[in-house]
Amino acid sequence: MAKTTPTVPKSKKSITLEKEIETKVRKIQARLIEKTDQNWSLSTVLNILVTGGLMQTKKMSNGDWQKIVSMVDNKSINFDDSLINDFTKKISG
Repeated sequence: MAKTTPTVPKSKKSITLEKEIETKVRKIQARLIEKTDQNWSLSTVLNILVTGGLMQTKKMSNGDWQKIVSMVDNKSINFDDSLINDFTKKISG
């Protein structure tokens, strides 16, 4: 008898990303593909990033969240490439 794995329900949505965020997420996607020799969809990378952010919520202060909100509101989103390198190293093993 074949073992079945439960599927996670998916919902297709259209979202708008700030250009800086899209550029960095695509860079993460490219590095993950390069390092793991596997396909990484943009939605998979975004789901990982969102889940990671949600899991870290309790470790972040109100000030941390306000800084993020301010960056998004002011369209002053800026990421250091070292964050991308760190993330891809941790994800790709």
